Amino acid sequence: MAEQKQPFHLIGGAADPKAAAAELARLRAEIEARNKQETAIAELGQAALTGVDPYIVVGQACALVEMTLGIDHCRALEITPGGRVVVRASLGSNATFNQCNRDDEENEAISMYIVVAGNPVAFTDLETEDRFKCSHLRDFHHVKSGVGVMIPTGSGVFGAILAYSSTQRDFEDYEIAFLKSVANLVGETVERGRVEQARRRSESRFQQLIASTLEAVITLDRSTNVIEWNPQAEATFGIRTREVVGKPIPRDILPALLDAIASGLPRRRIESIARRTDGEELPVEIIIDPVGTGEEQSYTAFIRDISERKRAQFELEQREQRFRALVEKSWSGVALLDADLAFTYVGSSTQRLLGYNDRELMQTSFLGYIHPRDRQAARETFSDLAATPNKEAHAELRFLHKNGTWIWLEAFGQNLLNDPSVRAVVVNYRDITQRKATEKQLEYQAYYDALTGLPNRLLFRDRVVNAIAQAKRHRRGIAVMYLDLDHFKLVNDGLGHSVGDSLLSEVAARLQGSIRASDTISRLGGDEFTILLNDTNSTEAIFGIARKILQSLSKPFRVNGHELFITASIGISLFPADGDDVETLLKSADSAMYRAKELGRNQAQLFTASMNEKYVRRLAVEQSLHHAMERQELEVYYQPIYEGSGRRIVALEALLRWNEPGRGVVEPVEFIHLAEETGLIVPIGEWVIRRSCAQLREWHDAGFSDLRMNVNISAPQLQQPNFAGKVTNALSENKLAAGMLQLEITESVAVQNIDLTMQVLREMRRQGIGIAIDDFGTGQSSLIYLKRFPIDAIKIDQAFVRDVIGEESAAAIVSYIINLAHMLRLEVIAEGVESEEQYEFLKKQGCDRMQGYLLSKPMPAAKTREFLTKSS
Repeated sequence: MAEQKQPFHLIGGAADPKAAAAELARLRAEIEARNKQETAIAELGQAALTGVDPYIVVGQACALVEMTLGIDHCRALEITPGGRVVVRASLGSNATFNQCNRDDEENEAISMYIVVAGNPVAFTDLETEDRFKCSHLRDFHHVKSGVGVMIPTGSGVFGAILAYSSTQRDFEDYEIAFLKSVANLVGETVERGRVEQARRRSESRFQQLIASTLEAVITLDRSTNVIEWNPQAEATFGIRTREVVGKPIPRDILPALLDAIASGLPRRRIESIARRTDGEELPVEIIIDPVGTGEEQSYTAFIRDISERKRAQFELEQREQRFRALVEKSWSGVALLDADLAFTYVGSSTQRLLGYNDRELMQTSFLGYIHPRDRQAARETFSDLAATPNKEAHAELRFLHKNGTWIWLEAFGQNLLNDPSVRAVVVNYRDITQRKATEKQLEYQAYYDALTGLPNRLLFRDRVVNAIAQAKRHRRGIAVMYLDLDHFKLVNDGLGHSVGDSLLSEVAARLQGSIRASDTISRLGGDEFTILLNDTNSTEAIFGIARKILQSLSKPFRVNGHELFITASIGISLFPADGDDVETLLKSADSAMYRAKELGRNQAQLFTASMNEKYVRRLAVEQSLHHAMERQELEVYYQPIYEGSGRRIVALEALLRWNEPGRGVVEPVEFIHLAEETGLIVPIGEWVIRRSCAQLREWHDAGFSDLRMNVNISAPQLQQPNFAGKVTNALSENKLAAGMLQLEITESVAVQNIDLTMQVLREMRRQGIGIAIDDFGTGQSSLIYLKRFPIDAIKIDQAFVRDVIGEESAAAIVSYIINLAHMLRLEVIAEGVESEEQYEFLKKQGCDRMQGYLLSKPMPAAKTREFLTKSS
């Protein structure tokens, strides 16, 4: 038998038995270390699977690393989302780590280096380390060597784990691999903890939402057994959670839900009828949300009680039906337009108002029916309306009727294109053709003389203002003539008003035939006419026209069977020599006219400076007026206002008088206009209001408690700050109700500053003070602004009242004004009643109040008291 040889092993490449023994010992130590590491990893894995707090696992990991690698200290660092480094675990025999909290800067430097490097970082000798800051670690903690690895997570980096040794050593690859395994396990545990924490938060929020929602929430498994049944479900169906969870849902309470699940349809929204346990049915909206598939399939149903919505929807439908019924039967029309202003709906009243049926208008352009002269303005108004959500607009325009005529419509539009229930521009409209005709007639009356058809004072004034502006621009001259018929009063009084009116009409016709087309002739009133001659610098040409006028009037007039001869006196003023405004030119021409009468009539006179004497008197009056209040020369007279149906005094009008030393009582016509020009009317007017209120208080205390007071107000007063406050103070000082006072303003005053006037009058009306339009029918507004002013009454001017007997046109105008005012619920007061015939006529027409010399003249306060006592 051959000799058996013993095997020979080369360990570490050395044949030396001692070296072989050392290598064997090293291998045995490595194997033991690896087994120990595997045991530590398994132990740490078991801890991680128990679901404990991830930070506890981090601490356990440090402890195992410290024991397994035989190091002095192990530290786990977390890098927060904000970049701050936090120590999450720190374990080992090196007590200095527990005594010092100044490691933050080096912790941050080392951990950031490890993260950036992405690989394990080992250092054998800190004395030579220059990759990161470590002086405190070396000098204070006496660390010689160490190794660090990154702790990764599924969503990023948690931080780093560090192993430190106070003795210098090299960390073997398997030790570094062990540390990486620990770090990976820690990262997985942290990530799993975060996910679990997020899931719990989500589950908690979901459960809170389920519990607090106003909707019933039910979750069923694939066999329709109840998994979730929130408190609102209990309240909705009358079934407690413990009675239904884990059991099939009763079919009769939500059959629609079970049918939807059985159909296998995806998520859907349905409306159905549910049933409570007591049998009560209720409308519900159900949103079904399938979750999962197969055996894990479940269905969550969100159930909302929509009883209130259904009730509101029913009420809305009822209101819409009522609205449609009202629209269809309304005397106004309604139409809906789209964004391009095409008709999308028209009410049945459209055919009655416009002549078209709905089929003829649908999808046609609203603007296509507008009068060409109104179309551009309508396009701008309604295009802007259609482009601006919720905007409102108002327009008055002419619309083509189906019969081919143009009718006036007042249209009110509102953009509701963004309103889901409408989605249209809504236009309400009404036929105002008759109103427009009336306004046109009244506008004509406002600017033209009713008897002759000539422009009146207002229109003449406007023409002169324009002529002055043109003359200044082109350096041309103009002339103003003031013509008064000589001895016309003899004709009027001797042959009657009818003959006088006919004569005036004939005179107007001849005057129009004597002037150029570019000139203007107007009737100021009575037998006074004014003439504007444009673009003339020749005095000779002016006198030529004057002679032509006088010649035309010199021929006999045949009126109502009478042959009449009439002459005229003419005064002439020139611009700019005799005045640079309307009033001055008229006054100068008026002075020249009187000079013509003084010189024998039937002639024309040019204004000269010598005719200015009356203006010297005016200056004297102005100076005296400045002192009238302080000298107590002003006095208030009172003229009774009577009830129209009987001669009972119901109010008094306060009328200002001036007792000028040496002249006696001065009538207002002589100084009121002057007071307005100088501004004195403001303090005088305030004094009149206070004096009138104080006097009314005395009469109320004397037993005339139903008596009211009317006071005239001028334009300068209305424009004063806090005018309304001054009036209310006068009332409160005398303990008078606001309704006891009525303020009178003329039409011309009302329209001087319409916005301010409206503001002041509304404030007065809000406080209960009455407002009346004085001298109605003579101003420039007539009924144009009547509908806008917040007024209670109108006073018919005495110029109309004077002619109601014997002049049909005047009677018709007065009758029309009374009827129209009553339609507007306004009180009517007639002033200037001077005869029984006028009184009876006004009474028959239903005039509410009257005043005039027939009934009573204005009187001082003392005589008024006596008159009141006697009348009562």
